[in-house]
Amino acid sequence: MATSIAREFPRLAFLCHFRNVGPCLGSSTASEYCRTQYDSCMQVARYRAPPFPLDRSRYIPDKTDPKTPDFQKTLKFDRKLWGRHGEASGLDPSMCWPTKAELADLQEEERDWYLTLQEMQQNIAVKRAAQAEAKLAWEKRVAANMAKMPKLIEQVHEERRQKKEQLEEAKKRKERLIGQARERLGYNVHPTSPKFVAMVEEIEKEERKQKKKEKKAKQEAMKEAFRAAIAAAEAAKVQDGADINLDIPLKPHKTDQ
Repeated sequence: MATSIAREFPRLAFLCHFRNVGPCLGSSTASEYCRTQYDSCMQVARYRAPPFPLDRSRYIPDKTDPKTPDFQKTLKFDRKLWGRHGEASGLDPSMCWPTKAELADLQEEERDWYLTLQEMQQNIAVKRAAQAEAKLAWEKRVAANMAKMPKLIEQVHEERRQKKEQLEEAKKRKERLIGQARERLGYNVHPTSPKFVAMVEEIEKEERKQKKKEKKAKQEAMKEAFRAAIAAAEAAKVQDGADINLDIPLKPHKTDQ
């Protein structure tokens, strides 16, 4: 009775075991008894019953029985039975082949939803032609770019050289401005200080004025050279008596700013 209860309710048996052996924990015999009982209870608690055996017998529905479901009387279910049990199902294997109506439906579906062999071959030919054309265009583009590569490399080197020169010029200009600011103020000035910024603006304004003066002087020199050329032409006209049209004024060349 107790064993059957322990098998059915292992947790309950485990609790009852500790309740019963609680008073006898003083001696070694009692300890051995408690250990034995504990081991047996743990075995009962860990027990797992094996699963029920599966019924692997073949199920062949009786189509004459009114209790048989309708889906088990269909041709589709019979084909499944043949695929599952084979000849043991007792069915005719010829029913697995499609009927004429089913074959006609399959052919119609294939005509409506699938391409023919000729269409697939034509699509493959068009795809290959497009791939060949794309590859040819890519090869031409690569060849053209490779032909341009020396010029592009030279252009990149030139851009780097110009950038390097600009950086060097900016560095020299900064050093020059710092030197000028030191000479004017009499002490070192940090490039971010307001005094240095104001000094740079003033120096740039003076440089612009100087450039304007140089440009004006150059224009005046060009005008003087132009007047001298006119005077020389008039003198040559008076001396030689040639007809020289001096009404069209000669424009001086534009100077680089």
